[in-house]
Amino acid sequence: MSLILQTFAEAESSRGGVILVSGEEGFGKSRLVHEVSRIAEEHEFALVRADDETRPPRADDRPTLTVLDDLHVYTDRSLLRRLTADLPSLRTRPHVWLLTLRDQTYGLDVHRFVRALDEWGCTRVALGRLSPDAVRELLTDVLGAVPDAGLLALAGEAAGHPLLTTALATGLREEGQVRVVGRRATLTSRTVPARLRSTVNCLLQEHGEQVQRVLRTAAVLGPEFGLADLRAVLVDVSPVTLAAHVQRAVDAGILDCDDDGRLGFRYELLRRTIVDGTAPGVRQVLLDAACPTAPPAPAPAAREENVMLLYARAVSYLNEGRTDRARQSATALFHHRAHAGDTSGQAFALMLRSSCARIEGRPAEALRLSREAATHVPPGKSDCVEELITHGVALELTLLGEPDEAERLLRRAECWSGPGGTPPGGLAMSMAAARVLSAKGRHRRAAQWVDAALSVVHRPDRTLLPLATAVQALAALRGGDLPAAERLVARSDAEREACLFLHCAQPDWVALQVAAERHGAQHTVRLLADRYAELITGPLLFIEEPGAAPWLVRTALAGHAPHLAEQVVRTVRALARDNADFQPLAVSAVHAEGLLSQDEGALARARREHRDTWAAAGAAEDLGLLLGRAGGQGLAHRQFATARELYEEAGSVRDAGRLAARLDVPPVPSTPPSENRPVGPEQELTHSERAVAELVVLGMTNRQVAGKLHLSSYTVNYHLRNIFRKFGIKSRVELARCYQDGASATELVVRVGSRPAPSLRPSARPA
Repeated sequence: MSLILQTFAEAESSRGGVILVSGEEGFGKSRLVHEVSRIAEEHEFALVRADDETRPPRADDRPTLTVLDDLHVYTDRSLLRRLTADLPSLRTRPHVWLLTLRDQTYGLDVHRFVRALDEWGCTRVALGRLSPDAVRELLTDVLGAVPDAGLLALAGEAAGHPLLTTALATGLREEGQVRVVGRRATLTSRTVPARLRSTVNCLLQEHGEQVQRVLRTAAVLGPEFGLADLRAVLVDVSPVTLAAHVQRAVDAGILDCDDDGRLGFRYELLRRTIVDGTAPGVRQVLLDAACPTAPPAPAPAAREENVMLLYARAVSYLNEGRTDRARQSATALFHHRAHAGDTSGQAFALMLRSSCARIEGRPAEALRLSREAATHVPPGKSDCVEELITHGVALELTLLGEPDEAERLLRRAECWSGPGGTPPGGLAMSMAAARVLSAKGRHRRAAQWVDAALSVVHRPDRTLLPLATAVQALAALRGGDLPAAERLVARSDAEREACLFLHCAQPDWVALQVAAERHGAQHTVRLLADRYAELITGPLLFIEEPGAAPWLVRTALAGHAPHLAEQVVRTVRALARDNADFQPLAVSAVHAEGLLSQDEGALARARREHRDTWAAAGAAEDLGLLLGRAGGQGLAHRQFATARELYEEAGSVRDAGRLAARLDVPPVPSTPPSENRPVGPEQELTHSERAVAELVVLGMTNRQVAGKLHLSSYTVNYHLRNIFRKFGIKSRVELARCYQDGASATELVVRVGSRPAPSLRPSARPA
């Protein structure tokens, strides 16, 4: 706008100018014309609207604004010649020309005129897509509240298209599809608003009936399709005519074409709106025409080849880090397999889309997709391919902080025999189970399972080698064997060279912790500024590890790098703000900010709300240090005791030993093997959780349990919440009902809702 105002100022000094506004349809060219016209009237400019039959008047006696909207539609050569001839005189006349042009949709005559304008020195204003911050600001302005992650994700389907984004926000507000609580706006329905449908219809009508027909057909085929797919449906349109219609849609910015000739909609929201406006019966007819159930003889092989191509393309794009393309291919694969009734294929496609969302910093969306993928995994034993898909979905769940859900999936698919059983064959089969064990503090068992699987590594498994070695290195680090951890990190670095793109931050995260343990905080700060800079600027680490942001802040402060600590806080705070529905990020941000600002309340909240045991232990230790510096030695001692207990729970012998030395007490031995742990049909309780449960069912309060076990009441409450979550219960009464009649208090099984009261007398398990 400053360039436009400068042009008006020069015109008032009898030096005219030309403003050429360019952009795609719906990017706000007409709105800008209206705004510039208003400014011209405020500056007392005469306003002249020209068309292809009217030559702009000279009106040399007063400043004049001549508007020529939609220059790309003009075909009158005489008008363009007159305008070209008038260009030199503009330098001494108080005239301003305002011209608008749609990108890449004009003929040779207009092209020559635009080139003449550029040579003359016109002011170019290119209207582009809205940035994410601009989209958030627009939604906030229209809705009157800050949009949550769900709203931002929906608006993200417009890919920054100004008209689509505005129509969506206004339509949601008009139809009451947004609930505002406080200053936060939450989406209540994903139904396409009528205003958005009307806007899309207007956009389509700009391109004629035949192009509209092609676009409506293409929308039903999915986000990605080929020209051959369209030809299979639009059999009455000649290939040459169809290609011309598609090219027009590409030139108009509605469709994109990649290097492989695959086509896709540039704006997913536009495609989804078109599909929503297509009757279900019509959709099915189009899909049947594209994928007939009884094709001619050559078609099945071709279609099978097409499916394999979709699989290969989606995985290839993901391995190359091209998540936008991988997401499009996975979406096309999902629709293809849905039409074929292949639930495992749908699960695989959803898993890939979840990985893309996680890599792009959208964990709430990733978790939703992973959970949806889990519902498509068939129960019971299945073939090798389906087992690989099951373990892939479970692995994705563990990377999103849901090891319990991953374990339930593995048990339901009969891929999990328990920690005491034999590991599944192959690295891909074992990684998900090993990650579940590692998340529950069973690092040694996880490393053993990975070690057994590495003996039978096949070529397709090699992309998992860095993650597998990271599991082993973490086990060595938590167990206090630093030399072994260093050897494993070195091996992981060598294995990473074979991977084009790593789908998680675990190898770098473990390597950084090992380096900090060996070389100290200042060396770690240098690594974060160089080799591992992406860890603190990207989203992966903070999504996968709730304790990472506080650890990085702690290390940066110890390494005399407060600017680095502030950068970590800014990054995790922005991620938490953009993913309000993802609780681990919110708690991680609170913990990191509390550590940086030395906020006792924030650290206490983080200790209570962290679901990750190791992260909760770190919060308790940070709070203890803060209380100790403030002179509250007794309170600090209790926090250190809590931290030691939680570190033991997390299987971190090294950290627990450090706290034991601070408390001047001998460290508690690590948790015994799994055969000494009670295992229910759904979950296994840890040693500490079992001890808390046994006392709670006796009727003790949290304070009484804390006194009996020499814990803080906060730790007891933390264990109790974990027990309730694992067994899907909400009260102590339900916990009591989980004790089977006649069993001892150490043999907890899940029987929620059973009536007999638990027997608290020690008794033998029935033979």
